[in-house]
Amino acid sequence: MPRSHIEFIHSNSMPWVKKHLDPLFKNVIYKTLSLDNDTKEMTAVLKFPKKWNQQKPSSLTVDEEIYILSGSININNIQLDEGSYSYLPAYYHRENFFSQNGAEVLSFFSGKISYTCDFKKFNKNKLIEKISLYQDGWDKNYIGINSPEIASSGSRKKLLRTDPNTGDQTWIMGVIPSYQEKKVESHPVVQECFILSGEIEGNCGTMVKGSYFWRPRDILHGPYGTKTGCTILSRSKGGKLIVDYFDLDKPFDFNSRHNVVVPDKLLKYSRKKTRKIIY
Repeated sequence: MPRSHIEFIHSNSMPWVKKHLDPLFKNVIYKTLSLDNDTKEMTAVLKFPKKWNQQKPSSLTVDEEIYILSGSININNIQLDEGSYSYLPAYYHRENFFSQNGAEVLSFFSGKISYTCDFKKFNKNKLIEKISLYQDGWDKNYIGINSPEIASSGSRKKLLRTDPNTGDQTWIMGVIPSYQEKKVESHPVVQECFILSGEIEGNCGTMVKGSYFWRPRDILHGPYGTKTGCTILSRSKGGKLIVDYFDLDKPFDFNSRHNVVVPDKLLKYSRKKTRKIIY
């Protein structure tokens, strides 16, 4: 079955799984955030130990999209530090793949994880070796992302990828403190988000650093607001992000109810977080 509506869970509350994800990732522990039981597409946080090294040159048979949450990994002599993004197509050969100091990595796999040591051609048009939010900075405009309300607030975005065939997109949004939306919205595509820093409040409650959601298409949501500001990594599945806006029944306030939508097995990872905000 396709992925369930998950809105939202706290990845920091989830235990690490020590069973091998795949022989390529031997000794790498992980947390599965969401999984499509039909296609085996998966979103997970991987934790590489210090001085980790792949056993032999190999490649995955599926695409892997990578964002470094902390620490660093090195693939083919390209150092991916905190804040770095990479898109590695299926059969991209990893001649060298290691982590000297350990790392926590947010990974998106396009299917069932498996590896091969055979050399095969990969789609070079899909390859993105490295984009660094910290080194490259924010985009200077909102071209490529259709989100007029948040764009007009002065918040910033970093478009990482738009698939030339499907239109699927990956981007980072930096939302300014005190931002408050004036509309509710929906999208004709799946939206997937991971909170990289800060916190943001909406119709399902307050998400904090490490919170995650997978929202199917055409689900009405919002409005959102943040006192502290926040940084969010987002993906659309099924095409480019399109926002359909609807008027509010009442003005936004910072007193949202904790009203998550998650499968029963994930409820214990979605409990309300209480945190004192220091200004």
